[in-house]
Amino acid sequence: MDPNAPTVSRRTLRFIDGTQVAVSNLHEIMAELHSVGKKATRETVEEIIAGLEAMGNYISTSEVVRREYRSVLLKEYNEFIESHKDEAPPKTIEHDPEAK
Repeated sequence: MDPNAPTVSRRTLRFIDGTQVAVSNLHEIMAELHSVGKKATRETVEEIIAGLEAMGNYISTSEVVRREYRSVLLKEYNEFIESHKDEAPPKTIEHDPEAK
């Protein structure tokens, strides 16, 4: 096993009907969004879904399935934010409109 190989996190999402789905890189995606101050909103959850798909996770195009994913991922992201609330707040870049 290559010690320099990138680490891939895996997380099992549990849906209300008992279905379990393993996804890769969810932690990294949520950490990135949290680092730039993204709140737990539907728009942020859509970014998480897009990130999961970009990382090779399959998510059905069915609106019913996506609604379930949104619900589960919103809960997951809220828990992620709560578990990281003691960390330093994300840094923001201030823009001075007077600067040239």
